[in-house]
Amino acid sequence: MDTFYNDFLSVLEERYPSKSDLVNALMDLLRLEKESVYRRLRRDVCFSAAEMMRIAGAWNISIDNIVTSPPDKTRPFYLKAIDFMAPGEADYAILERHNRDLERGASDPNGLAVKIVNSLPRGLYARSEPLTRFFTMKWRHKFAPEKALVFGDIQIPERMRQIDLKHADIECSFAEMHSIHDPRVIENLVDEIVYYRSIGKLTGADTHLLGDELLALVDYMEDVTLTGYFPNSKSKLFFYLSHTWIEAECHLFRSAYFNLSMVKVMERNSIASTDQSVLDRLMKLAQATKRMSVLMSESNALQQAEFFARQRDLIRKL
Repeated sequence: MDTFYNDFLSVLEERYPSKSDLVNALMDLLRLEKESVYRRLRRDVCFSAAEMMRIAGAWNISIDNIVTSPPDKTRPFYLKAIDFMAPGEADYAILERHNRDLERGASDPNGLAVKIVNSLPRGLYARSEPLTRFFTMKWRHKFAPEKALVFGDIQIPERMRQIDLKHADIECSFAEMHSIHDPRVIENLVDEIVYYRSIGKLTGADTHLLGDELLALVDYMEDVTLTGYFPNSKSKLFFYLSHTWIEAECHLFRSAYFNLSMVKVMERNSIASTDQSVLDRLMKLAQATKRMSVLMSESNALQQAEFFARQRDLIRKL
């Protein structure tokens, strides 16, 4: 029991590296006085089984992993399996808690966001309601084919739309963002639009609408790449194009208050970890990928112009 309890506390400390943040979060969650929380963290008394289950449920902590996995060999991830078409309160709670955690991380003047992406990331497509509908249609088509809908039938609930927009804004408020893209991101998306048009999921009007939205998004990407900063912000952007194929999409966040590693799965979902060693390993992957990439922001003016002109040509073929 002592080993299990110590491992449980270690997981809590990994999620909230700042002791004061951990204490405040536990006070809010368990409705306990500050001294009662400190007594549990000092091991004067233990969290009750009910309290531990409540913490595990609220913070997506796997008790099974803590009990059964060798601590030096296994790092827990949790799956954020959101229902984007008919979200319930549990779905909204996960997404809103995620935004609050990222806000805390972005408040750190040295906060860092890193993306390694092989498709258009949520922080970009969420800026466009039609593109968000398209990614939702793809998710539904792949993982609930018996309930697949055409583009015109996809509706994004307003609360979900606002969460997506807030997420996009929060990502851009980190002091630094390093975004490493597979150069075929737009090309692959155009190919997908052509495919879904060919199987009747998109009309001609839908295709033109998505093309217009993509052109507007490329304009935005070019503007922030040219300046190296997000609009009306002091947040710095380092935009890279990889010379090699990017296998998996990762979103990494490091701050004094909150660390998070996310790996995209199932189109719009992700598996996530707050484990420090996982973040450190994926940050090494990001550094290795940068070394095989070219920095586009605030440099390489000719390459910038050629790259974005090529993206517009691809889109206009729609």
